[in-house]
Amino acid sequence: MNRESIYSALFAFFSGLASGGSPLFVTATRKLKHWEDVQPDGQPALFQLQRHEQVVRKPGLPPRWELGLDLYLYVHTAGNLDPDVIPSQLMNPLLDAVESSFVVDDPQGNRVTLGGLVYNCYIDGAVEIFEGNLGDQAVAILPITVLVPT
Repeated sequence: MNRESIYSALFAFFSGLASGGSPLFVTATRKLKHWEDVQPDGQPALFQLQRHEQVVRKPGLPPRWELGLDLYLYVHTAGNLDPDVIPSQLMNPLLDAVESSFVVDDPQGNRVTLGGLVYNCYIDGAVEIFEGNLGDQAVAILPITVLVPT
């Protein structure tokens, strides 16, 4: 397993998301910043954070690594021409784009392998959403699991 190749490929995968030929994210990096440190004109923003790794061993099978990471999405409504727009109305299309990016490339196994780099990759668990109704900032944290055979 080459961790850096996997994490780099995942970042390229997510940061390269586009809509109508334009990138979805103004800011994208693997170095997490607090939303207060990302100017409104630097959003929507995507951050990838390595969270945990775990090896799973089952009798008679080779070990399998589970890599856990979080995607942080930020969106700000500052400068929006419609004062009635709430941040979640801008966040929801970003969540939809990330979720729909998990395109199965191994139809037999119904898996997302990133071109064979990993065994599987998927959103795994509760997506935390801070809607931003008390201000102009919305934040979402998506837990991603990557399975890698050894």
